Amino acid sequence: MPDLGWAIRDFAVQYPGYCAHFPRYLTMVISKLESPDHRMTLMQNLIEESGMLDEEEIAVLVEHGIDPEWVQGIPHPKLFERFQHAIGVNDTDEVADDTLEVICWRESFYHLLANGSPAEALGAIGLGTENVVNKIYTPLIRAIERLGTLDRQQYVFFELHCEVDDDHHEALLNIAHDFTDNPQNRFDLRKGMLKALGLRVIFWEWMHKRARRGGVDS
Repeated sequence: MPDLGWAIRDFAVQYPGYCAHFPRYLTMVISKLESPDHRMTLMQNLIEESGMLDEEEIAVLVEHGIDPEWVQGIPHPKLFERFQHAIGVNDTDEVADDTLEVICWRESFYHLLANGSPAEALGAIGLGTENVVNKIYTPLIRAIERLGTLDRQQYVFFELHCEVDDDHHEALLNIAHDFTDNPQNRFDLRKGMLKALGLRVIFWEWMHKRARRGGVDS
């Protein structure tokens, strides 16, 4: 990146317009699932989004050198806001206007979940979203470390999702496996996954184009 600091700040501005709505996405998928076990699995994810970690998750954090007090009881949007302030983004008003690209991603993804079959929604939220978070956040963590201006507590939002979400990924894969009992479900799982990944690609290509311009808005 010509200007790594600008690129990370731009991400900090744009990304909440999508990720802050994640509880809505989860709630929509939960409403489509018939199995109580499947619904409970996603409910656990929803509870964690509110900042409530269980003892096993806390132990994972400690193992990776993360102080549980940095995150316990703090909703994930607030953790992201902590990162925003640390990187120099102070205008975090929830009613601030999002860019058109972010609005399109958010609304298209929600439309996918709301109008797809249960298997398609699961493919989108699981295979195409939760199961790629680590792949996306790990390079971001490396970039923030390379920038060298933030401490771990300030960007713990990303480490939290990389270290603790492994159980959620496995659980979502298990649910997806339960949906592979017939060809239509398998087709819908893949369709939901590809749609979710396609929407994400559009956003990231737009962000990458902006970042390559080194702070010149595109």
